[in-house]
Amino acid sequence: MALVKRHSLKLLPAAVYHYNHFQLLFMKPLDTPIATYRLQLHAGFTFADLQDILEYLHTLGISTIYASPIFKSAPGSMHGYDVTDPHSINPAIGSIEELRAIRSWLQEHNMTWLQDIVPNHMAFHPSNARLYDVMERGPLSPYYEYFDIDWQHPDSELAGKLMTPFLGQSAEACIEVGEIRLAVTDQGLAVQYFDTSFPLSISAYDVLQSAITSSDALPIQRLLDELYQQAMTGIPLKVWDRVKQRLIAQHPLLPGFIEKVNSDKQLLSNILQQQYYHLCSWRTADHKINYRRFFTVNELIAVRMELPAVFEEYHKLVHSLYREELIQGLRIDHIDGLYDPEGYIDQLRRLFGSNCYIIAEKILENQESLPSSWAIQGSSGYEFLSFTNHLLTSKKGEEQLVKFYHSMLPSSGSYQDIVYEKKRYILERYMSGELDNLVRYIYTLKLADARINRELLKEALALFMICLPVYRLYPSSDEILRTTFARMRSMNREAEEEIMLLESFWEEDRQLFLRRLMQFTGPLTAKGVEDTTFYVYNALLSHNEVGDSPVSTVNFHQRLAARQQYTPESLNTTSTHDTKRGEDGRLRLNMLSLFPDQWKELVSQRREPNIDPNDEYFIYLSIIAGFPADGVVTPEFVERLQQYMVKALREGKVNSSWSAPDTEYEEACTNFIQQAPFEEMLPFIGQLNQHAFIASLAQALIKITAPGIPDIYQGCELWDYSYVDPDNRRPVNYTLRKQYLSSLIQQEKQGTVLAYITENRSLGMEKLFVTWKALTFRRTHPQIFLQGDYLPLQVSTPDVIAYARVHRHLWVVVVVPLPGFRDTAFTVSLPLDAPVEWKNVFTGEEVSQIGFGKFPVGLFFGGE
Repeated sequence: MALVKRHSLKLLPAAVYHYNHFQLLFMKPLDTPIATYRLQLHAGFTFADLQDILEYLHTLGISTIYASPIFKSAPGSMHGYDVTDPHSINPAIGSIEELRAIRSWLQEHNMTWLQDIVPNHMAFHPSNARLYDVMERGPLSPYYEYFDIDWQHPDSELAGKLMTPFLGQSAEACIEVGEIRLAVTDQGLAVQYFDTSFPLSISAYDVLQSAITSSDALPIQRLLDELYQQAMTGIPLKVWDRVKQRLIAQHPLLPGFIEKVNSDKQLLSNILQQQYYHLCSWRTADHKINYRRFFTVNELIAVRMELPAVFEEYHKLVHSLYREELIQGLRIDHIDGLYDPEGYIDQLRRLFGSNCYIIAEKILENQESLPSSWAIQGSSGYEFLSFTNHLLTSKKGEEQLVKFYHSMLPSSGSYQDIVYEKKRYILERYMSGELDNLVRYIYTLKLADARINRELLKEALALFMICLPVYRLYPSSDEILRTTFARMRSMNREAEEEIMLLESFWEEDRQLFLRRLMQFTGPLTAKGVEDTTFYVYNALLSHNEVGDSPVSTVNFHQRLAARQQYTPESLNTTSTHDTKRGEDGRLRLNMLSLFPDQWKELVSQRREPNIDPNDEYFIYLSIIAGFPADGVVTPEFVERLQQYMVKALREGKVNSSWSAPDTEYEEACTNFIQQAPFEEMLPFIGQLNQHAFIASLAQALIKITAPGIPDIYQGCELWDYSYVDPDNRRPVNYTLRKQYLSSLIQQEKQGTVLAYITENRSLGMEKLFVTWKALTFRRTHPQIFLQGDYLPLQVSTPDVIAYARVHRHLWVVVVVPLPGFRDTAFTVSLPLDAPVEWKNVFTGEEVSQIGFGKFPVGLFFGGE
């Protein structure tokens, strides 16, 4: 048992909160969650399924359902970020009546709903009626300016047209082989490509009418004339759809006429040339594009949310849900993609009011913070994942692992060099069209003249985007700018004049261009780092994580103190639908830093001649990360690992890719996995588990008690050894979790819970116990965690970390071991005014000394 030492220590200052352009003393909004539980809603997990687990979540200690997007999305969507109609609940998920029934239950149990919204983009899909109306009626559509489309693109194929890159080859080649035809559909006249329909633009009616050569077809000519006249009035979309259906239903000869048109390939080609969109190969978007995408995903088209009319129209349903009290908070997806993030937040705050809990998905790089002027409660919590992940890694061992990795692969560059290389690769290979558009925009705005070399300006702009160490620049980024331009100059001395021009844009506040530029630096970083470098630089995969980095430096207490002062209501997350591996698999990888020599011995002699050594090393690390907690290698696990490896190879874009998969090489890797030395690795994994299990308990406890709002990703109350999506979106066995939680409650009543959870460690019972006890305690004493101060505590050993949460006379002390902790006595120093008697929340004991005792992590309550 550790001793308690007392001393005088001043508490941290009360938190100050920033709202818009003025500051207010921090006040808790009415709907601040106590603890959130993230759920992925889709056809396989609906509102009805959610109703079945509400009692379980309440018993677990959850206050807030944190839901993925629930709005109508592309058919079969498993995530909801491909919204097709923001005014409708996704029928695959459920109905408004079911949501109201859930609301009633939540209200009875003092629970709330946090809703994920997607303001940056929508699906480029036939079920997106707004977009397809633009493609059909062009400038006459009420939604003509709704989407981020450059109608003035200088390319002759794109001028006045929306690029539509979904063909397997050119449109001409598709027509030649009969893959493109006209058709009559329920939505009207359409261009059919296999099973996909694109609307026939009214601009093509004249060419279509040229095929009318018989008086028998004159009714069709009148039909097209009437349709065109109706379209010219700019009638609302729903009215236009009804008019089309009524008029087309009156012409039974239309299908036969369309078949005649389909027999004339030249006529078909002429019709396509008159569309308000340009059908082309999906590969074309890699080097030429005139709409803003989400990252490099052709199937997601960006929305012009900066336009007041678009903002108002888009948010009608979600605002009505808030007014009806069906939801109480919002999570803004991909805020970096918006033209004016702060302006959007201001609009959102005015619409939803001051009591709505609002957070933003924002990846904060090392030492980066949220802009203080944003009128939101905080972020979705990736930064918490990062500094907790680094806390639970032995730095000395990690350095040895990095050296070993580079000794195995002497030709591999540093992490920063690889990031530079991969960002340039993504920009030149997949985003060169976006880069060309940005260069052209500089000249359009007359920010450069003929004296500036266009190619050197393009290179300077590329260097800026590649060298920028954050996703997007915001105010107070002067130091980041200086660092970025210094690195640019070290990369290219010939473009000094062009670099100076770019530098002047910030000095002269060229907001039109800068805001546009910032909409593309984030996607480049995401694709170059998260979706490429993280699959190539394999020194220690646990830090190849969204929001984290192998080169982050962390002062844990300093980070938590800043969090308490500036964003005390940000989420504390350790797993999301976007994380690269499960939170417990990540910590097991961290434990390699305790055994670098054993790890070297285990893998250093292995070489599979048909596999790149870097990929082979990735496989070994992935076995460690995903190995089942019970040590049983099942065919399901092997198959999951194989599927993950195929995705990793394609994301890495070295030996395979999504655009040009090398199936032979992929098969060599999956065959190697089938024959992998699982049995030989099992004893070492067991050794790692002894430390990783405790580290996972520490991570769970810190998440629940540190400044911020704890967020539990679906199913992660038990051990989570998932791989990246879709693996981390597998169905969760809630029947099992209900049984486990019920058993814990019963065992605690009998006084045998500690022995019970130890015996069932491989099932994740210890983690469930920590989650349940800490969340329940947090719900009982919310003021300590929502309003209390954060107080770092000194510990006599560097292998233990401790802190207190203090609100008035109430104290909570948290003590957790760090990797490498030996079960030895240690001293925790407490202020003189701290309580002298404590209750151990996990064991129920009344104690006067703070330490681990019967349980490997400590949560102590005093002052009541």
